[in-house]
Formats: sequence, C-alpha cells, structure tokens
Amino acid sequence: MKLTFNNLKELLIFNIKYYRYKNNLSQEKLAELCSLTPRYITDIERGLHCPTILKIEIIAKALNIEAYMLFQNPNRDKEIINKMKTSRQYNQKKNH
Repeated sequence: MKLTFNNLKELLIFNIKYYRYKNNLSQEKLAELCSLTPRYITDIERGLHCPTILKIEIIAKALNIEAYMLFQNPNRDKEIINKMKTSRQYNQKKNH
C-alpha cells in the first residue's frame, strides 16, 4: 500500500509509528529502549515534537532499522496500517 504525505515531518511520524507497530512495541517499550520518556514518544507521534538527528538515530536503532528508512516511503503492509488505524492512540490523534 503506497501512502502520500504532505511533508517530511508527516512521513517521519508515520514511519516511527509504523515500525513500532511492525516490531510490536508499545510507546512505553520504545521509550524504554531509547532511554526517552513515554510522553516524548507520544508527543513525537502526535506531531508535537520533532526529534533531533541523534534521537532519530536512537529511535531507529531501537526499531532495528537504519535511520534513513524513517525518511523513505515504500509500499506498506496493509495489515499493519489497519492495526494502526484501529488503535486508540491513532483515533485520538485524528480527533484533534
């Protein structure tokens, strides 16, 4: 499934969440792996914070991917996207 994004920040936010779901990680577990607060991960995924390059590298490592992959837009697994769309966090974001 190919998706369209308005800007690089939206792509980055989507990819962090996408790879987090792909790895079956909660925001809390990703935060723990990155030595960041769960609130910071939540705020990134909500678009309230834009992580620095260093934090992007840390997050990518915790997601078991190369950092550049957070800035690519390949075809995506439909099942993971559907899981993301039905999550409580995704639905809360859409209401704001």
